[in-house]
Amino acid sequence: MAKRFLLILLLLLQLICLGVLWISCFPGELADLPFILLLIVYIYGIPLLIAFVVIIVVGIQILKKINFFPATQTLVITAAITLGLTVILLKTNLPQTIAFSLSRPAFEAVVADVDKLNSICNSKPVNQRLGLYRVIECDRDSRGGIYFSTANFRFIDISDFYGFAYQPNPYGNYHFGSDIYKYYPIVDEWYGFTAGKRS
Repeated sequence: MAKRFLLILLLLLQLICLGVLWISCFPGELADLPFILLLIVYIYGIPLLIAFVVIIVVGIQILKKINFFPATQTLVITAAITLGLTVILLKTNLPQTIAFSLSRPAFEAVVADVDKLNSICNSKPVNQRLGLYRVIECDRDSRGGIYFSTANFRFIDISDFYGFAYQPNPYGNYHFGSDIYKYYPIVDEWYGFTAGKRS
């Protein structure tokens, strides 16, 4: 019984880790994750608890029929490896790098076409899909850099902007703000950025 329960918990852990890795593909979305989880638990707490119990009970019944129970030590090691790999992938930003690499041709097509870039950067709201990402704002900073603010799963309206920048400058961005300004390398001349105003 305990092994069945551990196996189901391991499968749930793996699903949660996959979900977190998917969310990490999108700039700034992990910042919303604690709020989203609290909101989900607050609104759907009782149905989630019932679903969890049903999954455990049904999972145990299925596992009884297939008679597959790895050793407890194997389950614990697998859980530790799953968590370790998830942390390493999050720290190296590999999911976002891979996701942006898949979307990069769409971003580069906009940067290369001046008319398309002007069209996107001058329209409010932008709401343009470039690859996997939904661009909500675009700005060409006079000090250098083309900034694409993205939002895919944004549930709360916050004053910080997240996205991708092509050849960003180190000083900030007039449009998105420079009170909070960080950028980090993604691929070649493309960077992820966080910017915001605090005044």
